[in-house]
Amino acid sequence: MQDWFLPISNVCTLVTLNYIAIKLRTKVAIEPYEIFAVPLLTGLACIVMMLQPLPPALGIVDLRFAPLVMAGLSSGLPIALLSLLLPAAYSYFAGGQPMMNLLQDMIAPAVLSSLFHNRDYRSGIVPIRLSDGLKTIALFFIVHVLAGFYMKQQRVDADMLMSRLYMLALCVVAIVVLIRMYNDESKTWLLQRRLELQANQDGLTRLANLRSFIKLAEDTLARRRIAIFMIDIDNFKQYNDRFGHLAGDDLLREVGRLLRNAIGAQDYVARYGGEEFILMSHHTDLATLDSYASLLCDTVASQAYSELQQVNADGYDADANSIQSITISIGISVAARPGDSLQRLIDEADQALYASKRGGKNRYTFHTPIPYTAGKQNNA
Repeated sequence: MQDWFLPISNVCTLVTLNYIAIKLRTKVAIEPYEIFAVPLLTGLACIVMMLQPLPPALGIVDLRFAPLVMAGLSSGLPIALLSLLLPAAYSYFAGGQPMMNLLQDMIAPAVLSSLFHNRDYRSGIVPIRLSDGLKTIALFFIVHVLAGFYMKQQRVDADMLMSRLYMLALCVVAIVVLIRMYNDESKTWLLQRRLELQANQDGLTRLANLRSFIKLAEDTLARRRIAIFMIDIDNFKQYNDRFGHLAGDDLLREVGRLLRNAIGAQDYVARYGGEEFILMSHHTDLATLDSYASLLCDTVASQAYSELQQVNADGYDADANSIQSITISIGISVAARPGDSLQRLIDEADQALYASKRGGKNRYTFHTPIPYTAGKQNNA
């Protein structure tokens, strides 16, 4: 009877190892090294299970297959196969194992579980379905039993049937617990990421907020030169007073969307506050920045008005034909060297922005050392 309690101890050990692996995944941030970390942790768990063999009467040598099932479900076939290397090497150097046993006890669960892998399982966006784990265990037991009949010419009797059903029930319990642990931790991890995103995001425009922008800009400026754009929506107060705060919010969202879509892949835009936005550009060449600023002004002037006409007409019962064109003014400052003062760049860009405002709006101005002068004008 004692032999029947040993698998329960092994399942408890397996759950403990899974808990440790999950905590390492979240606390040590192993995601960037998943292709190495998951096979290593899975392989070690397999070896621990191999060190606790089960009585032959139960039909299964040990529970080494369970970590491989989880690797296949959560990470897919390539990582599941890589997870085989460590336990296979241990088995070989510990005394060797017939190829059929290797195929039956390790390769089969890795491949079968991978059949039910969803790439969203890896990121934790979608929880692993219990049905996928149960189907994997069912297929594994079918393969295992058939292989046992083929290799050992076993005869079916009541004791053998009872032992197989007992192990099947334990394995189902183990996989269900492992999947639930994985899903619960993934849910917690996703919640933390959402909270971090919300903390770094402006609630209205969904752009980055100023705090996250400052951190990124300082880190970038420490390594290389950058340009800072201060961007302001022209005549925003009049628009807000005429059509209401809801329309003003829509305008902020629309201009933020246009800026986000117009900037380069390596650049970063955030809401500075009120109707102002701030942009960090990796471009520092004045001719390139000239074209870049002109593009931003043209994009907003040509698209924001048409996008908001329908919103104002339908949503706020305003006369869309009377809305003047939506435009922006820009001030630009360029770092002289890596490690320059970010606050000074922002102040310079802000002063250049005021020069654009004084110069007639719907234009951009470069900061020049002394004095500040109206620079490049957008002719749109």
